[in-house]
Amino acid sequence: MVDTHANLAQTLGGLALLLLMLAALKVFARRSRLPAESWILIAGLLYGLALRPFPALPILEISPDLVILLLLPALIFASARELSPRHLKAEAAPILLFSTVGVLCTLVLIGLPLYGVTVLPLGDALLFAAAVAATDPSAVSAIFQRFRVPHRLAALIEGESLFNDGTAILVFFTVASVVTGMNMFSLTDTALAFGWMMLGAILLGAALGWCAGRLIRYWAVQNQFPGISITLALVYGGFLLAEHLLHVSGVITVVIAAWVFVFQRRAGTGPSASPARDGQPEFFVSFWNYVGQLAGGLLFFALGVTVGRHEFPFTWLIPGSIAILVLARVLVIYGGSLVLRLARHALPVSWQHVLVLGGLRGAVSIALLLMLPEDYIYREYMLCLALVLCLYTLVVHPLLLQAFLNRKPLTEPD
Repeated sequence: MVDTHANLAQTLGGLALLLLMLAALKVFARRSRLPAESWILIAGLLYGLALRPFPALPILEISPDLVILLLLPALIFASARELSPRHLKAEAAPILLFSTVGVLCTLVLIGLPLYGVTVLPLGDALLFAAAVAATDPSAVSAIFQRFRVPHRLAALIEGESLFNDGTAILVFFTVASVVTGMNMFSLTDTALAFGWMMLGAILLGAALGWCAGRLIRYWAVQNQFPGISITLALVYGGFLLAEHLLHVSGVITVVIAAWVFVFQRRAGTGPSASPARDGQPEFFVSFWNYVGQLAGGLLFFALGVTVGRHEFPFTWLIPGSIAILVLARVLVIYGGSLVLRLARHALPVSWQHVLVLGGLRGAVSIALLLMLPEDYIYREYMLCLALVLCLYTLVVHPLLLQAFLNRKPLTEPD
């Protein structure tokens, strides 16, 4: 018989040690050029490497279901509530362009070269491209909190990342259904399904966010336990309702719900509230700041463990895949910026450089690939490539970005 009490004790003990390590790395990173999230990733990598000679160590990995259903909704809500509606409105054009047309262009710019130089067939190469097209909203939010950037640029970076993530997930599952033979491809049906996933998510998120905000105002529990409980129900209930009942984008649902909910809170701040900033109650802000940082830390550490445990040789394909990813991001950002300039919505060149370096990949891409069937022939091959790309963007790009910002501070355009 399995001793469930002992297993639970080991789990809690491991969690306590992990929390202590995360706290220590957060303090250590204050004087480091790398943000804490990168050090957490490196610590996970070292732990994963240690698992090879010492297999008796506990395997501290997170299942894809846990990432998608537990951590991702919390991270998205924590990031989306920080975005300024005024700045988002000002940068709506580039956010929409980069998170829709940009994702489709990334699909082609990464998929076609990999099809030409690897063993991946065309459909499978596009499937991999769809996975790594998803920029990680938790990584982007965590990295850019370390740097002083204009509010509009921060809104553009985080808004593009959040919507990019939602679009890339939809594209990934669409391509996966074709590649794995689950559905026959129809351009009309695919376009209609994609449109419903986006529109349905926007309507659902707006309705849920409005209802949650009105309920908290009616009960006057905005800075109390019931109010926080309502936000948790909003995040996880809304995500599950979107994904499993209405079959729309859970990511977009949570993003829209967060914006509408926070707008309701700001509009309804009353004498009983304890606003910390922008009219949001202090307890609400502190709670979701902690949840966002905790979920992000767990994701980065687990990603590092996954990287360290996998064995794959260093060949030309590793730097080649990095070059393909960087080139695709460069073409999307600078090409898209040219289109925006022609449409009289020019982005400063310095902002374009930051957007290129801000296209970080992380646990979202890995979770998508892990959700592929175990018997899928290219699953392990894709996972190894994606792990290298995530490690590169989460360690190298923050250093390059900090060097660029230290050399040329950014300002708001006139």
